[in-house]
Amino acid sequence: MLIAGLFIGLLAGFAAGGRLDNLIAVRPRWPLVIFGALALRLGTEAALARDDAIVETLRLPLLAAAYGVLAAGLWANRARPGMSLALVGIALNATAILVNGGFMPVWEPSLTAAGFGRADVLSPIHVILPAALDASFFRSAGPLGDVIPVPLPFLRNVMSIGDVILGSGLAFFLFAGLVRRPEEARPEGR
Repeated sequence: MLIAGLFIGLLAGFAAGGRLDNLIAVRPRWPLVIFGALALRLGTEAALARDDAIVETLRLPLLAAAYGVLAAGLWANRARPGMSLALVGIALNATAILVNGGFMPVWEPSLTAAGFGRADVLSPIHVILPAALDASFFRSAGPLGDVIPVPLPFLRNVMSIGDVILGSGLAFFLFAGLVRRPEEARPEGR
C-alpha cells in the first residue's frame, strides 16, 4: 500500500498540474531522523531475515526505537499536509507490532482471501493469527494487524488499516507538495 500510495499521490499531483520543483522545494523537518528510523526498521528486518541472534534478542527494543523515532519525525512535520495521517498509520502499525513482541500479526483468512498460504509468509516480522475471532485475536491486536486482503494481480498483498492510513497520508503529502504554489510555503520555523 505504501508504494501504491506514493504512486497515486504522484500521479494525482501531476494530473492536477503539479510540478516536481514544487515538491523538491518542500523542506521537511528532521529528515535525517526520519531516514535513520526507516534505516533502523529495514535494517532490523534484514538482520532478522539473516537469522542474526543478537538482533533477534533485541527485536522488540529495535523495532520500538525505529517506530518511536519515526513517529517523532512525523510529529515534527505534522503541519505538512498528510503527515498527521501518516503518523496515525505508523502509530497503529507500531501498536500491533509492540503488542506482539516485535511481530506484525497477519490474519490467516486474509492470507487465503489474497491468494496466499501459510508457506508464503516468509517475512521474519510477521506472525500468523488463526482464523478464530476470539479473545486471543483481540489480545493480539488482530484488528490492527494485516487483515485487509488485496487479491489483485501484481498487487496481491495483505495489509493493515495502519498501512492504508499511512499510504493515504503519504499520497496526500506528495499530491499537496506537487500542486502547492511556492508563495504558499510556510516559513521554516512553523
